[in-house]
Amino acid sequence: MTLLNMSLSAAILILVILIIRSLALHRLPKKTLLALWAVALCRLLIPVSIPSPFSIFEAANVLRSKYSATDVQMTETTVNHMIDIAAGTYRSPLVEAAASSVSLFLMIWLVGMIASAMFFLITHLRCRREYKTALPVNNEFVQAWESGHPTWRKVEIRQSDKISTPLTYGIFRPLILLPKTIDWADETRLGYILMHEFVHIRRFDTLTKLLLVAALCVHWFNPLVWVMYILYNRDIELSCDETVVRSFGETLKSSYALTLIGLAEKNNGFAPLINHFSKNAIEERIVAIMKMKRTSILGVVLASVLVVGTVTVFATNAASGADHKPEATYAEEAAHTETPENRAKIFAVYEPYGLTYTASTDQLFYKGELVRYFEDFYPIGESSSTGIDYLNEKGTIDVHGVRNKSKLPQSDSTVDSGGKLIGVEAYSQAEFDARNIDALKSPSQAYAVSDDASYTGDDTASTQELFQGSASTASSSEDTMTPDELAKMYAVYEPFGLTYDKKKDYFYYNGKLVREFLDIISSNGEVMDSGKFQGSIRQIYNPDDKGEINIQTVRDYTADGEGKLTGIEIVD
Repeated sequence: MTLLNMSLSAAILILVILIIRSLALHRLPKKTLLALWAVALCRLLIPVSIPSPFSIFEAANVLRSKYSATDVQMTETTVNHMIDIAAGTYRSPLVEAAASSVSLFLMIWLVGMIASAMFFLITHLRCRREYKTALPVNNEFVQAWESGHPTWRKVEIRQSDKISTPLTYGIFRPLILLPKTIDWADETRLGYILMHEFVHIRRFDTLTKLLLVAALCVHWFNPLVWVMYILYNRDIELSCDETVVRSFGETLKSSYALTLIGLAEKNNGFAPLINHFSKNAIEERIVAIMKMKRTSILGVVLASVLVVGTVTVFATNAASGADHKPEATYAEEAAHTETPENRAKIFAVYEPYGLTYTASTDQLFYKGELVRYFEDFYPIGESSSTGIDYLNEKGTIDVHGVRNKSKLPQSDSTVDSGGKLIGVEAYSQAEFDARNIDALKSPSQAYAVSDDASYTGDDTASTQELFQGSASTASSSEDTMTPDELAKMYAVYEPFGLTYDKKKDYFYYNGKLVREFLDIISSNGEVMDSGKFQGSIRQIYNPDDKGEINIQTVRDYTADGEGKLTGIEIVD
């Protein structure tokens, strides 16, 4: 589960809690809201997906499956075994996606997280430094109260002239800090204050606030988490007030409310990891106290049902997406080890350019429009290529990756930084209409490019129509490459008499102009027009439809179907 997924799912839950809070703040036990906030906090901090058939995300999947079922095919190309992976000369799409995504967005996130953490840490340490000068309290009522409220953690009660309102801090060695100027003779008021702080200690509210700050630092970019931070702290105080009033009796609500008003007139300043009487939202606290009623059994049951229902629907993930996938997707997953999560990682590199992938439905969108066909192939060496493609017959647009080809692999087979992704573009409507989808529907094959052949491609309709079946036609953004780059890639054929004129974009074989050039790079041994052929081909036509001869390569194929280039021959 990615950070963005965690933040998004938590944001949905936070919105639901905000609605519940606005409608039923004074009708529900305050612990109800604390339970809901705690679930949202876990959602933000724990990267665990809990599947549920009742999840709202499951309902969304059902609707997508019903109204926009897709027949998706996706392939990821592989490279020839001759590539020196150990030497670090190959970067898969997943590696490139990770490297590209990490650079900018991770740095921005890290800077924001560190800045937020430093702000809270410095603020807390400054407060702690001031509180260290506190002195023990020498008061009979306080000492008697302390003896009557034992806990497994030793609780200290001290006084300080650095504060104006009572507060509590510390997790394992909690400390109640009282203002030195407090009215020590008013035992009723003093009892309210001590009980309020004791409830904070008993509930580990300081630990809760620490986790809340951690969630805020991690998800600083999510505005709803900031809203949660403010309201969660308020609801901690509301619940604490409720517990104190119930412990003393509801007949003393007015007296306790007056104590709050008197204390809230003063302010200790911002202290994120400390429980204290703050004047923030004091009106809300007073209203909540005065509207407090005895909780009935029915109220407890309804609150429990509300919490369980909200958590089940909004804090869980969709059940296994397999129940809603088209049959074609099952076949595809049987043939490949890829998962929607892995595909989402691969496609993440394209998101800055408007291409987004929905893992739950295996759908690809370009600027909001459902993609029918997507391709992004590029050379990674003189002898190989890599990339991905995607097919969804329900789509309404064809798109392709755009790469910077200014730096290509060197002649010594090392890989430079060429092939950097710089954008995503849509094909024209004419290209969309001309593309042969039936040819692309064939079972996806890995592209295996021989160790002595460079990579290029042709994605014309005529190529697709000529070799229908299971053939994988090599395709790339060749039209974005410079003549010098093309000449370098085609140089592998020169020892066999085939030369490339980069000025005219012509091929010559032993001095004769070539009209059509075919290279069956890999093959399963079947004839191409048999319907059983599987492999990869390169087919190039003369751009001006000129030429004297048609030629094809001669290759020596291994048991794996990879062909070593051994010659070129003229064909009719």
